[in-house]
Amino acid sequence: MRCLRAGRVRCSLERSSWAYQVIDTKLARETKGNTVLQISLYSDMLSSIQGVDAVSAYVVTPGKNYVPEEYRIADYAAYYRHVKNNLERAVDAPTAVATYPEPIEHCDICRWRRHCDDKRRADDHMSLVAGISKSQIRELERRGIATMAALAELPVPLQWTPDRGAAHSYEKIRGQARIQVEGRSAGKVLYEALTPEAGFGLCRLPEPSPGDIFFDVEGNPFVGDGGLEFLFGYLYLDADGDRRYVGDWASTRHEERAAFERFIDFVNERLKTFPDLHIYHFAHYEPAALKRLMGRYATRENEVDNLLRAEVFVDLYSVVRHAIRAGVESYSIKKLEPLYSFERSVPLDEVAAVLARTQARLEIADSMGVPEPDKEAIKSYNQDDCASTEGLRAWLEALRTALIQKGATIGRPTAVAAEISPELDAWQRKVAALAARLVAGVPDDANERTAEQQGRWLLASMLDWHGREKKAVWWEYFRLRDLSAEDLLRERDGLSDVEFVEQVGGTARAPIHRYRFALQDTDVRLGRRSEEPWWREIRQRGGPIARRSHHRCEEAQRYGRSPPRSGFRP
Repeated sequence: MRCLRAGRVRCSLERSSWAYQVIDTKLARETKGNTVLQISLYSDMLSSIQGVDAVSAYVVTPGKNYVPEEYRIADYAAYYRHVKNNLERAVDAPTAVATYPEPIEHCDICRWRRHCDDKRRADDHMSLVAGISKSQIRELERRGIATMAALAELPVPLQWTPDRGAAHSYEKIRGQARIQVEGRSAGKVLYEALTPEAGFGLCRLPEPSPGDIFFDVEGNPFVGDGGLEFLFGYLYLDADGDRRYVGDWASTRHEERAAFERFIDFVNERLKTFPDLHIYHFAHYEPAALKRLMGRYATRENEVDNLLRAEVFVDLYSVVRHAIRAGVESYSIKKLEPLYSFERSVPLDEVAAVLARTQARLEIADSMGVPEPDKEAIKSYNQDDCASTEGLRAWLEALRTALIQKGATIGRPTAVAAEISPELDAWQRKVAALAARLVAGVPDDANERTAEQQGRWLLASMLDWHGREKKAVWWEYFRLRDLSAEDLLRERDGLSDVEFVEQVGGTARAPIHRYRFALQDTDVRLGRRSEEPWWREIRQRGGPIARRSHHRCEEAQRYGRSPPRSGFRP
């Protein structure tokens, strides 16, 4: 028999003896290693007080009806002792290890963030340089470069070979530091256009169309199991040529599904009038959210797949990162807005508190408690994001025109037709019709389903499960294929600066090649290729995801979206 007690303990009663056990709550959906260490420490301290060794500790995570997850302390005791001993030796060492407040994700909610930020600015720390990695900072510090100003004066081309990464990546961050230092001296945001490169930057801007849509989604990953996309916002021109904004609010699973379907239906209906339209967004969140919703509800699958295959989505963040170098500490759209003189109707500091309390209400399933003024404030904030995306596109188009007038050659992306075969389309429609009959009347929220309804939903989801899984494989393939050499240096699922060495076997139709590449952080490991499903699929069908410096892999250029079969051995 167990009962909850106040704090982070639980009382266990067995055979008239009892002992407290640790229980902790976390916002993360998956229990991480540091959480296990934390509850191991609590259990160790509690065991010392009680004189009884703790058997188990518990963690409560979101989305599981607050059912505690049990962790057996003995399973982690050896690792806990190892970490504890290392910490004690470090504390007892005569010379304390120097620490520095380098920025991390937790900084956004830390009470000391302003103090740490002031420290970094006073020191002119290199973490202020947009896009710089920790490994690059360490490398530069070993070379005697400790400040952003010093980095801005680094001689180029590089006079030394870096231990990790490629020399051109350090030359790029040197240029970033230079323009930030120059902008700091000038008291404004400066920018400079980068040399146009086919397939990247401004070359990814399609021809503007009156049917274009500017799209932004607000979501909260901590609502229920899998998060909730609670606002679909999009801006477009109506039949009269007037700008119109739609803010489709969703507080429940049913409303989320309906909003998702309304947006996809709106886009497909608009494509009939404007077949050349594109959906502009900033960064990868919006397409990723649509993919998640398509998989979650098994609806509008062909429609979403067609939009992705036809490359209807245009990521302006990717365009900006390869089109200009700006004197900003972060390439977020809000930091770039001074370049195109965009003024928001809702101050960011005012809407931040509204967003925080709204997300908290959604997390505790109190959607009815969100007042209408708060919803309107968030919609206005979202509308500003959509309008800012439109303003950025217009500014990039103007920059493109100015560069062409100066003699630059900047092409447009080639239109890509959807590639779903009639046979596959007919099959998927048949499956969709059967799935719709199975889930008729089944609630979208799993917590509201009966056992019979859950069974019908599971059966419907199994009908084309393998097809949906294969889509995810190819989405990842094409995502990596379209990254530049610089982007791939920061991508753990790919490789950059790959150089062909020799052919080591295989046949004329399926050769096995050996490559070498610069030292970089990557999840690609010898002997682990077959463990990664998408990597195995790529290896069997399309060769390596790799990028040479400054240009695409020759095989990818030659064969486009269907490169030849080949093996890959690092």
